[in-house]
Amino acid sequence: MAQSALIAADGKLGVGLGHISRCRALQAELESLGFEAKLVDTQELEENLNQTLWDLIAIDSYVLPLEAYEKVVRCAKTCLFFDDTLRLDYPKAILLNNASGVNVAQYREKYPHHLLFLGSDYRLLQPPFVQVLKNPPIPLKQEVKNVFITLGGSDILGLNSPLIVTFKRAYPDLNLHCIARDSTILGAKLYRDLCVQEMVDLIRRMDLCICACGQSLGEILACGIPAIALEVAANQNANLVSFKNCILSIPKAYALSCDSICYQVLEHFKSYSSLHLRTTHQARALEILKRSTKWKEFGKFLK
Repeated sequence: MAQSALIAADGKLGVGLGHISRCRALQAELESLGFEAKLVDTQELEENLNQTLWDLIAIDSYVLPLEAYEKVVRCAKTCLFFDDTLRLDYPKAILLNNASGVNVAQYREKYPHHLLFLGSDYRLLQPPFVQVLKNPPIPLKQEVKNVFITLGGSDILGLNSPLIVTFKRAYPDLNLHCIARDSTILGAKLYRDLCVQEMVDLIRRMDLCICACGQSLGEILACGIPAIALEVAANQNANLVSFKNCILSIPKAYALSCDSICYQVLEHFKSYSSLHLRTTHQARALEILKRSTKWKEFGKFLK
């Protein structure tokens, strides 16, 4: 009989699409290990705890209180909690931060009695992005013509429109593409509600991406496309550090003015006019992302 897994991720609260993406990736990993895995929104977690004891419950949340985690550990044989910020004093469980730039010492100090899954050994990418990594890298073009802007499901810093206006003024012939919920944004082709394969196909048609430093950064780099990455929230720092040698970035963008961010993005764009730099960064990123993981060993651990 297959082992059962319940995965809960923030989605409906507008925290960001990266939680859903990496939990879909976890779901795929667990299913490859023989689990029957169910993915729900964290708002639906409570109603799924009144069933038979789960073999595994995984939670990816920035909003659930400690009481929710304490209840969950009574409903599963094993629990796994995503944590990017040492957010809570979690009950005993596996804690996961899969950014290669994670500060391991901090986690060991705060959680000496937890099992820690830290670093890129536990990288998570949805299957279409994993499949792309098996293909030869995209030959990059001499000139950057298509630029993709994706700054999270909610664009928490409100940068989509200012960046588009900035680029249109400086480079009126650029083809701009943008993931946005606001359908009134002008100057770019807008997208929303894409499935994962559609996202892969769209990214691979681009010459350059401007993105946040969450889950989407690894996905973009897996597609072989260079990125200008903005740290739009403090919890993204470890992921930025993970890829610091294969991206151009704006650390702590959340603390900067919109004008400063737009200026720095334009300066990075000028730097990326160099095909050599883009090709170098592409090769470095793919080398990182093609390293093997330990998820198969995790399956053996659970058995």
